[in-house]
Amino acid sequence: MIRKTHFNQVETNSKTDSHRRNTMNTLPRRKVLACCISLAFASMALQQAHADSGYGVDTAVGNAFNTGYVGGVRDTDATAGHTPTGQMFNQPYATEEAVAGETHGYVEIGVLSKQADNEDAMFRAYKDPKSGLYLNSFGVDSESDNARFVTVNGGGVGNNDQFYNLTVGRYNDWKVKAFYSETPHVFTTTYRNLWSGTGTGNQTLKSLTPGGTTNAATTDTNIEAAALATPYSELSIVRKKGGVRGDLKVTNNISVFAGYSNEKRTGARPFGLVMGGGGGTGGVEIPESIDYNTHDFLAGMNYADEVNSANLTVAASLFRNNIDTMKVENPMFLAAANGIASFPHAIYDLYPNNDYLNVKGEYARELPELMKGRFTGVVSVSQSKQNDNLIPSTSYSGAAVNGVAGGSWDTVDSLSQPTANLKVDIKLADFGLSLKPLDDLDVKGKVRYYETKTNSDYWACNPLTGQWGRLINDGSGNAIMVGSATAANNQPTYADAAAANLAINAAACDASAVQALGIVAAAGNNNIHSAPYAYKQMNYTLGADYRIDSGNSVNANIERETMQRQHRERDKTREDKLKLGYVNRGMEDGTLRLSFETDKLRGSAYNPDPYDEFYSASLSALPFATGTNVSSWIHINALHRKFDLADRDQNILNLRFNYMITPDLDAGVAVQLKDIKFPDAAYGRGSQNQNSVNFDMAWQPSPEMTVSGYYAYQTGKMEQQGLQQNACVIGTTYNFWSDGSISTVAQTAAQLAAGVTLVNSTTVTAGNFLSGCGTASATSSLYPTSRSYTINQKDQNNTVGLGFKFDFDNKNALDANYTHTNGRTATSYTYNPYALGLYTSGAPTAAQLTNVGLIGNGFADQTFSLNTLDASLLVPLTKQSSVRLLGHLVFGDIHDWHYDGVEDLPNPNTNQQTYLDSGPQNFRAYVFGVMYQLKM
Repeated sequence: MIRKTHFNQVETNSKTDSHRRNTMNTLPRRKVLACCISLAFASMALQQAHADSGYGVDTAVGNAFNTGYVGGVRDTDATAGHTPTGQMFNQPYATEEAVAGETHGYVEIGVLSKQADNEDAMFRAYKDPKSGLYLNSFGVDSESDNARFVTVNGGGVGNNDQFYNLTVGRYNDWKVKAFYSETPHVFTTTYRNLWSGTGTGNQTLKSLTPGGTTNAATTDTNIEAAALATPYSELSIVRKKGGVRGDLKVTNNISVFAGYSNEKRTGARPFGLVMGGGGGTGGVEIPESIDYNTHDFLAGMNYADEVNSANLTVAASLFRNNIDTMKVENPMFLAAANGIASFPHAIYDLYPNNDYLNVKGEYARELPELMKGRFTGVVSVSQSKQNDNLIPSTSYSGAAVNGVAGGSWDTVDSLSQPTANLKVDIKLADFGLSLKPLDDLDVKGKVRYYETKTNSDYWACNPLTGQWGRLINDGSGNAIMVGSATAANNQPTYADAAAANLAINAAACDASAVQALGIVAAAGNNNIHSAPYAYKQMNYTLGADYRIDSGNSVNANIERETMQRQHRERDKTREDKLKLGYVNRGMEDGTLRLSFETDKLRGSAYNPDPYDEFYSASLSALPFATGTNVSSWIHINALHRKFDLADRDQNILNLRFNYMITPDLDAGVAVQLKDIKFPDAAYGRGSQNQNSVNFDMAWQPSPEMTVSGYYAYQTGKMEQQGLQQNACVIGTTYNFWSDGSISTVAQTAAQLAAGVTLVNSTTVTAGNFLSGCGTASATSSLYPTSRSYTINQKDQNNTVGLGFKFDFDNKNALDANYTHTNGRTATSYTYNPYALGLYTSGAPTAAQLTNVGLIGNGFADQTFSLNTLDASLLVPLTKQSSVRLLGHLVFGDIHDWHYDGVEDLPNPNTNQQTYLDSGPQNFRAYVFGVMYQLKM
């Protein structure tokens, strides 16, 4: 089994917590009390901290109940102001000058009560509300006479979304910051867990027999009964991250910094178990155990003077998976295969340990003598690598593939290499120059180079037997290259497939030797070699901004992006972008911003299948014998286009208008129209668009009162076209009928009665199968256009938000915010049911009539509605203390037809396919709290 590669897993959910320093004079007794409480909890938290760089990440942390300042009562400075673009902004809260030698602190503690009729994963996403005593937040701020300072704050103590910060330093000299935070992520709360040991490397079935019982039908019944008897549980992870960073000013021009962070994620998430050959037998949702640890290191130096500035940074990220392999007991029954009698368990090779290293240099220089210019440059070199131990493709001993013994498929001796030995090298260079040739004209240019290269070179061949390919699904299936079952393909040199197999195996994993044999393989789509993907990217950008007068300006930007790719459908692509903009600041009470962008991507000739060299087709001669099924030699419809490489035309229109209706009331509107088309894609993604409009308004009649609101409307549409394969067998004549159906027999009585007539016939030969079967056409036996289908998806989303804030007696007293969001996704399908064999002309069955009813809008819309109300009422008791009442109400209504019926019928068929996750549910949740705030 080839390991999956995973170079850098980082899941960050940083929240913000911008507590401001407040230096109100208070009674000494209360000050000491608050500081003692805060320092005690801070000390407890910091003992658990691992530490972190904080370089652009986790520089401020918080949780769902602490997204801003909550440290007590404060005054506001004045009424709202306006930005140069006309948008209103709130004045900051008033703060008193810090007094050296004083220490200030605050604490907010109280009781929370949570009620929910359904513990839905959406309600609990990234937060951990619990009923009971709750230390919501605390903080200490101290400054000394010699410019030294200490700041400690935190919140959510004891919950899975707790956070803590500690900053110490000396102004304009040095600073050390440490933090610790936790963030939960609930994936599902409606999972029926049939296993014990979730979250570990060994999961055992609670009640079912590993490997099934008696036969598939009995096992199917047993699995469904066990699922229905299992109550719902959740699958979730908790992210714990801590770090420390230090900054030191060495001289007036030079500063250095260094940091370290550790992020640990533990828990489980939904995964998939499939056993058997080909498409597998059934499929069961299993829990994937997660126990990740990521170490991030950072060090650097900054230099700056009046003309020059430079940065040098070195960063490393070391990902460690504490569960190397995961063994799961298999509840499904499978017949004996590849010399293995039964399959009671499966082993997954989880994400490997891997290392990432980056060295980056940045430089900027002012060029006052050269049209007031400025030069910038960035050079970066990175490498990601992993050399994890590979695992064999089965854990069962005695496997004998196609009757060949001695393969030791359950040991790494059966692999072409014992370790992954994989790396990706990345290079980046970015240089820019900005000039001001005229007082009213700014010109900017940039050149950017980016390159990735990998050494991926794994060959799937067992050196002990010479067999090309691998066992799949723990040995319950195989994808091994063997001689064609149609003996004439290899005669007279090889009498039959067995003789051809002996010759292949005797070549001892020498690809050139196998190619020289001229043997025709049974299939052309067995994976034998990994693809070493790589690309080089160049970007050339030129832009200008011209000020027409004091209130109006125009701008233009042109960019060309070229890409050179290895082992992709196109060797080269180029994308040209033109963006034009207009800004009007001359209106007395408003501003207008307007831009239009048009992009066009084209490239070299499109090769729909550049991957032959990585399949068994590259080791085989082409089949030619009558009766040979050659569909596996054609890997894709030649008219299909992948959307990242297809010709693409894109147009984007943006408009933003801000208007100050009165000095205390402003409004704004934003519009975006985005349209994308893929003109050369007969199959694949054909077009998509996304249009949105947003209205917002803010009113602040006084420093004590603010009312705001907004409405956003967005629509999206995506159109795709595909084609369901038929068949391609050499020597077979395919008849194409007027109803779109295809057959290899003469007209049937039902067709005759329905008036269905013969339109055309095609015979597949050794000379025409690659072109005739490989390209969609009305007479292609493999890709007949009558078997085409379309998928159209339409999205519509509405969001309304209202906010109200009132400060009684100039105090932060009442804050309420309501948000309503609803979304609808409609999916429609079109296809010819006769061509797909879903409907028989002249003699349809009841089941066929039901299937035909799904054409068009037969599937229900997916809908989502969420109503959220957050309210906080602050009641001041004294200048230093207050009581805060808070409420958080969330109503969610979700309908996804993919999950319809799963709750009552988790096993809808008789193939052991079992759905253990019933999906998101409607929910009503309430969180109420009473908090006491004390500030010194």
